[in-house]
Amino acid sequence: MSRAFWFLTAALAIILCGSLVKAEGAGVAIPDTPAGKQFAAWLNAFNACKRETMRQFLANHFEKTFSVEDVTDELIKLYLNDGRYEVRKIAASSPSAITAIVEAIPTGFWEEIQVTVSSQPPDNIEGFIYHPMGAPVELLPHKKLTESEIRRSIDALITQLVASDQFSGTILVAKDGKPFYEHACGMASRAWKIPNRVDTKFNVASVGKMFTAVAIAQLVEQGKLSYGDTVGKILPDYPNRDVAQKVTVHHLLTHTSGIKPGAFNSGQGFRTLQEYHPVVMKDALQFEPGDRFEYSNDGYLLLGLIIEKVSGQSYYDYVRDHIFQPAGMTNTDNYELDSDPPNLAMGYMDGPNGTRRNNIFMLPVKGLPYGSGYSTVEDMLKFDVALRSHTLLSAESLDVVWTGRIDEGDHATQSGYGFDIKRYNGTRIIEHGGGWVGITNQMDMYPDLGYTVVILTNIDDSPRQLACKLREWLTQGTP
Repeated sequence: MSRAFWFLTAALAIILCGSLVKAEGAGVAIPDTPAGKQFAAWLNAFNACKRETMRQFLANHFEKTFSVEDVTDELIKLYLNDGRYEVRKIAASSPSAITAIVEAIPTGFWEEIQVTVSSQPPDNIEGFIYHPMGAPVELLPHKKLTESEIRRSIDALITQLVASDQFSGTILVAKDGKPFYEHACGMASRAWKIPNRVDTKFNVASVGKMFTAVAIAQLVEQGKLSYGDTVGKILPDYPNRDVAQKVTVHHLLTHTSGIKPGAFNSGQGFRTLQEYHPVVMKDALQFEPGDRFEYSNDGYLLLGLIIEKVSGQSYYDYVRDHIFQPAGMTNTDNYELDSDPPNLAMGYMDGPNGTRRNNIFMLPVKGLPYGSGYSTVEDMLKFDVALRSHTLLSAESLDVVWTGRIDEGDHATQSGYGFDIKRYNGTRIIEHGGGWVGITNQMDMYPDLGYTVVILTNIDDSPRQLACKLREWLTQGTP
């Protein structure tokens, strides 16, 4: 789930100016600009951690384009999750906008907060975004951590998160294919009081898009299609002529097709991709293919249909025969949930008044090419090992899918073919997250350092910040 909320988008000017004011508890001074003053006042209200203080601040200082009560609840939960914020860096500032880097005390989580204000008094806040991140590289310690130190650091943070009911799931950290940290906590079934185990199968949500991308790359390797092929060339009877003529496999893989994003569709019990076909084909393109990045579940559903056409197998049989089995992923599949597959974690989504509710009625009965299959942290490690050992793809093909091709507009993240490519502290990280109600996951692969990080959870609290801390600990002290 996203930790950012938008009230109004605005451009940020990267101009340092103005005198300085001090926010309560801040580690650095904040520019004395309209945006800086509003941010400093918001920070004081946030750090007070009083619902009425925050509600009054939102009511008095924000443009009224949102529910004050809902956002108050969101920010109080953020404080309870992260802790008190201290400003560590002003990344950008102008009279109407400010970008601040803050560190949460005592979790050590980092957030980038962007605030934009109106151009007329009383300079109310028009835009507000908060985004989890790793520590600024210049603030990282220079000492390289040992595996023992990394284990202790993870244990301490996990203990803290579990105590505040912010983590339920499994985490695995490996070096060169060998785990040196594995831990499970929380409940797989709250009704039956069954705890999560390291071998518990979790809904991986959009992490499953990597399987679809690898299947496409295998078929390209075999000469059965190419990344430049249009939908119409592969599916000559595809009824949406605009999509058929303009959209290529490349566009679908990189989320640049213009096909509508598509909601996470429960499918009313659908068990085949053909039953979803009308959902994909009827809508007009939202923009010209290749013009921009816009995440699309429906685009990956169409990739599944392409896999079926080209391979002659159902999507489900293809990924089982050509990805899961060769990689040794014996606990991974697009299970039919009404068949009661064993050892699955139930998902628990946020409910009213701090409650959590089972997400079973929000899920498709069977996984899809864009996600909702099940796997374990150990099987996801096997997937990474199979990729790096070229069991699933040749070295050349792996390089193709792991090459960034379009900027996602999110902190230097680039979209490859079914994989996201980041750089942190000079280190390349191949990653993909996944989230839906009661499901939040993150997988990071460090091909140059040999690390693998897999975090699978069955609650709404995102593990992204935990993954960011791992990025700090795994890369600090590297050349």
